[in-house]
Amino acid sequence: MKTISFKLVGVSPLMLNNPRTVSPFDAYSKQISGLTAKRKKTEEDQLEICRLKFLASLYQNTKGEYIIPSSHIMQAVKCAAKEIRLGAKVERSFGVMDDGLLKFKDADKTPEQLYELGIYVDCRAVGIRGAKVLATRAIFPEWSTECTCWYDESQLERDQIVKLFEVAGLRYHLGTFRAMYGKFEAKVIK
Repeated sequence: MKTISFKLVGVSPLMLNNPRTVSPFDAYSKQISGLTAKRKKTEEDQLEICRLKFLASLYQNTKGEYIIPSSHIMQAVKCAAKEIRLGAKVERSFGVMDDGLLKFKDADKTPEQLYELGIYVDCRAVGIRGAKVLATRAIFPEWSTECTCWYDESQLERDQIVKLFEVAGLRYHLGTFRAMYGKFEAKVIK
């Protein structure tokens, strides 16, 4: 087994939407449900729903650092692998070792402070089951991360891994709403 590390530098903004509120047991989900259950919502209620959805959309590790889950990186690489006919080999002989720390200008700020800044908040109407609803997500105009991957050198060559990341960044991207967001360039760092 060998390893290779990459720096992924955003070419387009990164949009994140942590699915944690799918669980009715999540703390944010409970708070949002209490507000959305109201028949008549005030403007303050609507603003609080947006704030809570933004806070819930962020990914953080146990230290409170912002991250891009390794599963997001792995998914982009798997899509690229299928395109260049390495899908089966990547499934059995490749992996992303850890979540990537999300690096951006205000990474030292709390989620509440990011919300107050406003530049990291994306509110837009989205279609869900034929209806338009307001979705609030985190968006990062300029971003980067690093990741280390393992691979079985008897199945995959280093040059193939580099190609996978080139294709993943160019066509498959990271985060949510990947048709428009999350495009990156990958640079080998070791």
